[in-house]
Amino acid sequence: MKRLSYLIAVIALVISAALSVRIGAITLALALATYSIPGFKSSRPLEKIVTLLLVVSLITVALALPRR
Repeated sequence: MKRLSYLIAVIALVISAALSVRIGAITLALALATYSIPGFKSSRPLEKIVTLLLVVSLITVALALPRR
């Protein structure tokens, strides 16, 4: 699962550099969620909060960016 999230993260970086920062941010949020899902139950509460806040902030930034 972690290799899949690394692959999604690399794809997100390429997309944001080449095409659209908005799609790249959403894809990066998906990669972060995919990375943190396997150990989510066993992680500490602070780690859960930080992970959720990062995903929400990436999606918020992606939605706040102006469309081209």
